[in-house]
Amino acid sequence: MGEPLISAVFDLDITARTSIVHRDDTRNSSSIQSLFRREKILTPTGEVAMVPIISGNAWRGILRRTGETLLAEVLDYQGQLTPAAAHLLRNGGFLRKSTREMTPEQERELKTLVPLIGLFGGAANARVMSGKLVVSKVVPVTADTLHLLPTAPPDGPIPASVHTILGQESTSHSNDLPAAGPTADGETADGFSPIRLEVETLIAGTHLAGQIRLTHASPVEYALLADILAHFATYGHLGGRVAAGHGRIHAALTPTVTGTIPDDVDWRTIVAAGRDAAIAALNTLT
Repeated sequence: MGEPLISAVFDLDITARTSIVHRDDTRNSSSIQSLFRREKILTPTGEVAMVPIISGNAWRGILRRTGETLLAEVLDYQGQLTPAAAHLLRNGGFLRKSTREMTPEQERELKTLVPLIGLFGGAANARVMSGKLVVSKVVPVTADTLHLLPTAPPDGPIPASVHTILGQESTSHSNDLPAAGPTADGETADGFSPIRLEVETLIAGTHLAGQIRLTHASPVEYALLADILAHFATYGHLGGRVAAGHGRIHAALTPTVTGTIPDDVDWRTIVAAGRDAAIAALNTLT
């Protein structure tokens, strides 16, 4: 008999510790005013509303990069991978013609040696590899969105409208310069006018909900995902401008597992044992 397969649903109750920025990419990216990404929904009362929602693609990318960081510590492949392999692990790869198309057997071997690919899939060598994760969008918890949440809302008061959780922040490129600021003529500040950037945010303290579904994963894949989510819950972020202090979050995980989880699965030891074979398999990607 083969190893047991595990399916699971992870519900996440997320709290914004600092304001969250998630830009609407459909607007002019060079604009000095950045609006939060929105989607049109029907509210419980049947009204149409534009609701700030973090896309599943953005959240999935954050989780993939978290997993790649954990994997890199185990396989120690820095500077040893082809650009295609590095791009696959970090960003999902790209689909293009290749003189060495990947076979199903090669795909299975790659996913076994590198469980991150088994979880998230990707594209390489003219082949799209499916993953075992389905990642939801991340929805703020308000009276307008309760019917969209995957689980019951958290305890405590709930904002009456999405408009109450939206904020506007303004910054300048001169914020971290000396108080006197740069001068226009070398001596005075006459004529100096710093550019101010305005960004729409979800305010700190906002509750959000998300869900991740895992289907037919190996024990090693499950163990890696559990570590990814634990890291995200404690040290993770959502949205952009993290270096400027935005996007810090804390999350509470509620897993519902189907199947038996072995007690002695150490994904780091198992993956490290196949390090040379994993790097060799990754470097067949072009």
